[in-house]
Amino acid sequence: MEKIKTIFERNWEGNRKVIDKLAVTDFDFSNAVATEKVDGTNVRITVRNHILVRLEKRRNPTKSEKEKGIIEPWYTDANPADNADKYIFEAASHTDLSDVPDGEWNAEAFGEKIQGNPLNIKGHFLFIFSLKSWREKITFDNVPIEFNELKKWLKEQKSLIGSDCGIEGIVWHNEATSEMCKIKVKDFE
Repeated sequence: MEKIKTIFERNWEGNRKVIDKLAVTDFDFSNAVATEKVDGTNVRITVRNHILVRLEKRRNPTKSEKEKGIIEPWYTDANPADNADKYIFEAASHTDLSDVPDGEWNAEAFGEKIQGNPLNIKGHFLFIFSLKSWREKITFDNVPIEFNELKKWLKEQKSLIGSDCGIEGIVWHNEATSEMCKIKVKDFE
């Protein structure tokens, strides 16, 4: 799994926040769809005949793995007997898969006991952002890409799936090339 690029450069020498310099100069925003970045825990599900047959969670490399050149995260099997995975299994069990085709799908687990529940949701669910039909539910139109306009715009948006809360950020999806880029509210000073 490759990390999604942030659209602006970062101030690596200072506070690590974004600066007013586009980092994805070759990204085609005119043919991209802007969606809400769902604030939760990244997972991957495998579905067969509308039934969950495998649940994996994202694993980031450790400091020592990064020193060895392993920089990209990957997925590892979630364990139903592990308390740390309890709520992602609950999220998966509460998610309707009746419109999900067979395959492996990237999703975000969110809810009351996941990442502090920034979406103010009761219960636990998955949002399958790798499915176009699901992404359409969280699409924003006319998202600015200019630094100051985007900074202001992000703070004013309400979540399309959360309960009376703001958004974490935006992910742009170029469906022709499968390229993506993102920005989070907290990326700005």
